Amino acid sequence: MNVLSAGGHSDPSDHRRRLLELAKEDLVEEVIRTWDALAYSEAELSEVRIKAGQLEIENAKIRGIRGVSTTKVEMADRIEELEREISVLSVKEDIGSAADEELARLREKEEALLTALLDLEREFASSQ
Repeated sequence: MNVLSAGGHSDPSDHRRRLLELAKEDLVEEVIRTWDALAYSEAELSEVRIKAGQLEIENAKIRGIRGVSTTKVEMADRIEELEREISVLSVKEDIGSAADEELARLREKEEALLTALLDLEREFASSQ
């Protein structure tokens, strides 16, 4: 006899009537079984909550890795673009002072991006 086995589909007064008809010893056993079932369900629910929390942490880590990866790819693309611009300016035969200044500016940007990329790599590696 288990109150929980009814699954909540029947009328609550049926359970009450059935419990009133039980002998005292059977009623005590039924209450103990019900408490045990509730305790087991609460323990399972607690385990599920812990697992959900762990999965949320893993999900956040994955999103962080994807974000870092995307940033690294974007920075690498921009560095390649700057390298192309630098090579075009370097190849020109009549490099004047304006072209020299532009070349120096592009090289500074490239250096800044490379430094930022290395910093990002170090930060990511230390967080692992």
